[in-house]
Amino acid sequence: MQNKLLINVSPIRMPLTGIGYYTLNILSELLSRNVDVVGIRNGKLLTRESLFELVSNFQSTSADKQSSANSKKRLFVELLRSIPGTYQLKNYLLSLRVQQKLKMAANEGYVYFEPSFVPFDYPGVTITTVHDLSFLSHPEFHPATRVSYLTNKMQGSIAKSDHVVVDSDFILNELHTYFPQSKAKSSTLYLGVSDDFQPYAKEECDELLHSLNIKHNHFILSVATLEPRKNLSKLIDAYKLLPDAIRNQYPLVLVGDQGWKNSELMENASDLVERGQIIFTGYVADNELKHLYTSAATFVYPSLYEGFGLPVIEAMASGAPVITSNVGATAEVAATGALLVDPCNEVAISDAILKLIQYPEDKAKLAENGIQRASEFKWSNTVEQLLEIVSGTARRA
Repeated sequence: MQNKLLINVSPIRMPLTGIGYYTLNILSELLSRNVDVVGIRNGKLLTRESLFELVSNFQSTSADKQSSANSKKRLFVELLRSIPGTYQLKNYLLSLRVQQKLKMAANEGYVYFEPSFVPFDYPGVTITTVHDLSFLSHPEFHPATRVSYLTNKMQGSIAKSDHVVVDSDFILNELHTYFPQSKAKSSTLYLGVSDDFQPYAKEECDELLHSLNIKHNHFILSVATLEPRKNLSKLIDAYKLLPDAIRNQYPLVLVGDQGWKNSELMENASDLVERGQIIFTGYVADNELKHLYTSAATFVYPSLYEGFGLPVIEAMASGAPVITSNVGATAEVAATGALLVDPCNEVAISDAILKLIQYPEDKAKLAENGIQRASEFKWSNTVEQLLEIVSGTARRA
């Protein structure tokens, strides 16, 4: 029997967020299969053909346009987030627009998959994704409006969902702790990594590296939105502990959009930025990111909290030797494919970086382990498991 799936594709828009990337990859994989899939976006139902067009148009959008949209819209989004009630109003208006369409889809037997925390009121079977619960465990990592909105909505989201999927076992345990009623109807659905993340030849990367004034295998890389949760200030503290000769040979390259509360980070980095030892690239296009991963001497991701930690897997798949946090989802996902360190200990982070620079055999072995571990995470596996959940949940409803 063919699965019938309704998916909210609203997150697929520029600038592409983590949830947008998640939705895009799941949708692309669904469209490659014999699945009766329709989408909901801006109050409209999208046919399979329209969804193909959406994915195709988005993937063909030029890197320059994505970068420009990312920068401009980020400022606008942050402004909206500062206005009390924005989340509530947006959700309410969308709900009004889609009610009739949702009833039609439910009557035709579609299972509704919501990729982002708060589902619409759907009269049929509902599967909701909860990516993390940091708004409860670490509210200081988010704007107050986001914390308030998600805290108020989460109880209802779980109640109206027939099944809840999360990104890691770490988040599943948190979900069961905060919401015990979810235990009988929740499971882990690991993310995947695109096959495009792979080791590339030096020649394919040289043009980008030259434009950034960095050398192949002679820079330390981190990729994250510039915000407190990513713990980049601690990474800079660790980097400062390296000998000056090492810093001159291996600049720290920080790739990522401006987040919030990053003034302390920028101040901490300012003296080394002036010396050319720290480089902020801002947003980089997807194809450029792949070349940076594969060219790095090491990739360091000391995040304090993640639902999954997709950059860790992407870097590992690209052949970069990875250093990441020894707690939470990053430790779970990386396993033996990365060097795990205490994210709150700058000495431990610094020692790990130095080890990979000074001992090339250890570095090569770690990179090999990372490629092997990353190969276990494929979007095809994600969607295969999702469809099993859809079938099982629909049968029980």
